[in-house]
Amino acid sequence: MTEPLVESIVLPFYQQALTVNTQANPAEVLERVLANTFQSINSQETKDKATLIKQVGIFWKLIPDLVWAPQDIVVSADGRKVVVRAVASGSPKGSFMGLELDGSKSFRIDSTDIHEIDGGQIVRVHHLEDWATGMRQLKG
Repeated sequence: MTEPLVESIVLPFYQQALTVNTQANPAEVLERVLANTFQSINSQETKDKATLIKQVGIFWKLIPDLVWAPQDIVVSADGRKVVVRAVASGSPKGSFMGLELDGSKSFRIDSTDIHEIDGGQIVRVHHLEDWATGMRQLKG
């Protein structure tokens, strides 16, 4: 797959689903770009497509100014793997990761994702977010 084609699959994940906006419905975007067998994997758990879609919907409500902005994108030679370094920021309002927040404090964290592409969709993403830094920012 070509780099522009791969980016057309991966960028909507960040720009239209993870980033709160008025132009897209995150569930519809994720239904389109994620394979039915999709897995979201980190050091603690593996989520399926439906679980991630639900979580993103909750994030949109809790963090109405959430932005997940890709900074670097590296595509493997065969186009099947895409590494994205991104910065996520926002001001949660409500119960968020054990804190009760009123939207007056914000976080800015780094994330690194390795997406695996097959059949024009994301089938797997291994991800790491610096939530420890985000929680310190929100508590401070």
